[in-house]
Amino acid sequence: MMSEAERRTLSEIESRLADEEPGLASALVAGKPRHAVLGYALVATFAGLGVLLLFLGAFGPALASLGFGSLLLLMRGYTWR
Repeated sequence: MMSEAERRTLSEIESRLADEEPGLASALVAGKPRHAVLGYALVATFAGLGVLLLFLGAFGPALASLGFGSLLLLMRGYTWR
């Protein structure tokens, strides 16, 4: 449990952050990345590249590209800590 002084300090830090950096404060409250379209575009790009490489016969790079696209799809909702 936090003491009353710690709660006041935290509240002061939160209000200063909201005043100085409103975009960052709203992103922290939301907890999700703002640009979900970018994640889907990257997944589509790597999937398309993987399919193209499969047609060209480069199986190793194609599987790597498809694997990386799958990894991006799985990790799209997580933020780096």
